[in-house]
Parts: sequence; structure tokens; C-alpha cells
Amino acid sequence: MFSKKEIFPLIISILVLALALGLDDGTEVFELSYWLSNLVMVTLMVAVSFLIHQLAHKWIAKRQGFIAEYKLWGIKSFRWMPQSIIRRTNHFFPRKINFLGKRYEIKSFPIGVVISLIITLISNGKLFFLALGEYNLLLKRGSRVGKKYVHVTDYEDAKIALAGPMSNIVLLLIAGFFNSYGTLDNFIFINAALAIFYMIPVHKLDGSKIFMGSTLLYVSSLIFIIAVIVLVYFLSIIPLLIIAGLATAIGAVLFYYFSYVKN
Repeated sequence: MFSKKEIFPLIISILVLALALGLDDGTEVFELSYWLSNLVMVTLMVAVSFLIHQLAHKWIAKRQGFIAEYKLWGIKSFRWMPQSIIRRTNHFFPRKINFLGKRYEIKSFPIGVVISLIITLISNGKLFFLALGEYNLLLKRGSRVGKKYVHVTDYEDAKIALAGPMSNIVLLLIAGFFNSYGTLDNFIFINAALAIFYMIPVHKLDGSKIFMGSTLLYVSSLIFIIAVIVLVYFLSIIPLLIIAGLATAIGAVLFYYFSYVKN
């Protein structure tokens, strides 16, 4: 399960994600009681979806002989900004601050949380950004005896990273199976959004780890995820999986041909 070190980042992530997805309740006239009840429901659905996403990382990491540890997606310097704005560009973080008489260390700037809050508040909930966290891999002593590589390979990391978005797709498919009357539309949307955002190939996020580990795996999985998300509202599970599988196979073959064979 989760360590004490992970609890605070998980709580922050769930609350920010819930605000991003629940600030706009879709009504034309604001009603506080309805908005609060909708926000509570969104928070519960986000918590289930996000925690299973992270547990999937942990499960696959454990099978590979590692421990996946969740933390907020952050950066440690602002070297890309003008010198006139940020003078101390190197080793900007970690940084220690005093708060209520206690001294705390901020190890990195939580760029994902900040971007999400800014986009949500500026757009009044019409737009959102959901990629808030990342995972670190810790070697589980004694569990990789007999393996060629003591440290994680790029392909192993890709499989661990892919487990997160794919867990959301599994939840989406389960919800789609029981969604005869549209009661689980929000749950389906939340899992679709999490899967797509975490497939973005940005440094330290799941998508970049999959892309760096295997470009073919990234392209194939992205095609499958998009196909499932598009078709879940129109087809039952079996036809959906068949069509998504065919689209994935065709896309993978074409990508392999033009990237490796033709070149």
C-alpha cells in the first residue's frame, strides 16, 4: 500500500484533481447545495480512479523487483526563465521555509499542481490539467537476484509507467459495461481524462517514461487508449475491444514499417 511519505502528496493531488473536474458542475444557475454535492461525488470518483492508478504502478513495480513511491510532479530550477526574473537559476530547490514557527524543506516546485490550479481558476472550470504526480522507483533488496540488470531498464520502467493509464482504461471499461442508463458517465470521463493526460510525453510523467522505454509501445498503447475512449459510448465491450485491438495492430504495424523497415 502507500507509505506515510506518500499520504500528503496523494491527498493534495486528489483535492486538486477534484477541484479541476468539479468546479464547473454544468448548470447555468449556481446552487451551492448542488455544487457541493456534485463536488463530493467527483472527489470520491477521483479518489478511486487516482489511487488505483498509483496502485497499478506499485503492483507492476513490485513484480519487477522495485518499489514505486508517489510524489508530486515538480521541478528543481527555473533555468528556462529569463535571468532578470530568476537570478539564482541553479539549485533553486530544495529550499527551506519557516511556517508557524517550524522549518520545512520544499524539495521541488510542484509545477503540476500550480498549472492545474491556474488553468482551473482562470477558465472557471471549463478547462483543466490533470497530470499532477510522478513516481520514483526504489530498488527492493534481494528481489532481483539472478536478473541481468540490477537497476531498472528503460523498458521495465515503460511497463511500470503504462500500468497507470491502463488501469484507468480498465476502470473505464468496467464502468461502460454497467452504464446502461448513463449514470456512470462522469466516472468514465474522469478515467478517460486521467489516462490521456498521463500519456503526455512530458519529462517525468508516465508518457515520457513509456516513450523513452519503447516508442512502439507508446504509439500502440496511445492508439488503444484513444480508440477505447472514443468507442466506449457507442459500442458494447466485445466489439469495442475488437475494433480497438485492430486499430492498435494496424497502427503499430504502420509505425514499425515507416520507422524501422522503410528507413
